[in-house]
Amino acid sequence: MLAAFLSILFALAWAPAQNTGAPKLPFTDPGACPFECCNNYGKWTARLTQRAYKSSSKESGLAFTVRPGETVYALTGLIITRKAGVVIVRKQARFYDVTVPAGTKLYVLHLSGEGGALFWYTGAAHRGELYATSVHKGNEAYPWDVLSLPRTEWWVRVRNRHGYAGWLLNPRGFRGMDACGG
Repeated sequence: MLAAFLSILFALAWAPAQNTGAPKLPFTDPGACPFECCNNYGKWTARLTQRAYKSSSKESGLAFTVRPGETVYALTGLIITRKAGVVIVRKQARFYDVTVPAGTKLYVLHLSGEGGALFWYTGAAHRGELYATSVHKGNEAYPWDVLSLPRTEWWVRVRNRHGYAGWLLNPRGFRGMDACGG
């Protein structure tokens, strides 16, 4: 009896780690950006009209409108994941700080550009090159299947020239927002 119990404990100790479940949603990642080189907070100049909300919620009401040619100062950002994407690892894979065994389900929280993503595994968020920009089957180089994509919101807190602060939802069309020159 003791030998059987010890063999079960030994097997559990050496079994590959499996994901312990999906993250609690919505998941908020303060300071995050959804594309390569976007962590360029500072002076942005609008090319398009954009609405700035009182908080990082559309229900909070309009704080002010940013007009083309107007300069704002981007202070910080955050990504809110409303629905996680799903990836199934088909062959053991190593991502920056973690090795994931075959058969594991990963929950993609958001993309970060150039193939990078934040994903949920064993009760914590990790970063890795998942190349999860479309639903597709894996291959030899990337042995995981992307079953679904995350649904996210990128919010950026800005201040206008009058000193009013507001939050932009999925901002686009600003000169200065892309540190790589966009």
